[in-house]
Amino acid sequence: SVGLTFDFWSDRQANSFLCVTGHWFDFEFHYISKIVDFSQFEERHTGINIANYLKAKLISLNILDKVRSITYDGAENMIVACHHLGDNISRIWCCAHRLHLVVTNALGFWFKEQNIDNETRSSSMARSTTTASTVVSMHDEDSLNISWPGENDEDSSSSDENTADVNMADVTSDDDDSDSVSEAVEGDNSTNDQDVDESSDQNLIIDNWSNDVETKINPIEELILIMNLLKKCRTIATVIKKSSVVAAFVRKEQLILKIKTMIHIDCKTRCNSTFLLIDGIVECKQLLMKLFNEKRSLNLRLEQVNKLTTIELNNEDWDFLSSLQFVLKPFYFATVMMSGKNYPSIGLAFHAVHKLKHFCTKDRPFEEQIKQLKKLLLAKLYHYFYDDVEQNEHLQVSS
Repeated sequence: SVGLTFDFWSDRQANSFLCVTGHWFDFEFHYISKIVDFSQFEERHTGINIANYLKAKLISLNILDKVRSITYDGAENMIVACHHLGDNISRIWCCAHRLHLVVTNALGFWFKEQNIDNETRSSSMARSTTTASTVVSMHDEDSLNISWPGENDEDSSSSDENTADVNMADVTSDDDDSDSVSEAVEGDNSTNDQDVDESSDQNLIIDNWSNDVETKINPIEELILIMNLLKKCRTIATVIKKSSVVAAFVRKEQLILKIKTMIHIDCKTRCNSTFLLIDGIVECKQLLMKLFNEKRSLNLRLEQVNKLTTIELNNEDWDFLSSLQFVLKPFYFATVMMSGKNYPSIGLAFHAVHKLKHFCTKDRPFEEQIKQLKKLLLAKLYHYFYDDVEQNEHLQVSS
C-alpha cells in the first residue's frame, strides 16, 4: 500500500511542475517518504488533464492499484483530478494548507484596504477602544506604502509586499526539536547595500496555497487593526532590507543586545511567514524602539526619517503584536509538526487540530483582546476542519 502527496505549482515564467511523493513502510516497518515522479506539466491545468497525466504516471510506475490515499491542496483542479483517479482511494486535504487558510482568513492577513467602505471605515474607527494614534488613517495610503525612499540614485527600486524574504526551511523543517521560536528563525541577515527587486525574480514560485486566501475585509475592529499593524510591520521589514544605513544599525544593535532573531517580510502563501514577521518584530522591540528614537541621528534623508516616523509602533501596537504572537504560536508549531517529512504526519493531524480547538476555547480573565482573536480563529477552525465531515472522519481514522 502506498500513500501519495501531490504538489502542483508554477514559476514566474509560467512553467508548471507536478511532484508526486510516495509514502510507505518497508517489510521491516521503516517509514519511507520518497519523490516517485517530478516532471513539467505543459497541458492546460484542468482537472481532467491532470487526472489523465497522473494516471499514466502511476500506471508506468506500476503503483496505481497500490494507492490507498492521496493528500493534496484544496485547489479546484486538484479536487477534480483526484476524484477521477478512483473511488477506492481516500482523498485527504493537506492539513498544513487548511491551517494556513484558518489563520490567514480568520485574521485577515491579506485583506486589501480599498475593499473597505468609507462609511464603515469611519464608524469602525470611532468604535475603536484604542487611541486615535493606534489606528493609522486608512486614507493616508502613501504614508504606509512599504516602499523605501532610495538612498542614492542607483539604489531606489521598490519592493513588492507580496513577495517573500522568508527562509522556508525554518517553516517546514522537522529536524530541529527546539521549543524556541527565536532559535527557529535564526539565519543570516540578507540585507546588503544593493536593493533587490524580488517582484522581478523569475525563480520565485507560485503554488496553490494563495488560492482561497480572502482579500475582502469584514470590517470589524480587530481585523482593521491587524491590517494596519501588519502594514507597519511589513514596512519595517522592507526598510531593514532596503536601507544599508538602517540595516547596519540593526546589525550593530543585534550584536550588542545579543538578539539572534531576524525580521523578514512575509508572503501570502505561508501563514507561518507572517507569524515569523510578528515574532521577529516583538523579539526586536528594544532594538526597534532605539531605532525610532535615534532615527534623526542616522545618516538618512528627511523623507526617510519621515517614513520611519509613520511606522513607529506605540504602546497599543506593541500590546496587540504580543497578543497576536501569543495566539499564533500554537498554530506555528502545529504547522511545523504537520509539515514533517521523516514521520507520517497524518496521524498527528487530528490531535493537533483538537489541541488548537482547546486552546481557542480556553479563556483567561483580563484577556479580552486575546479572547477576540481566539474567537476569530475558532470560527475558521470549525469551517475548514470540523464542518467537513468526510475529511474529519479521515483524520480520526488515521489518528
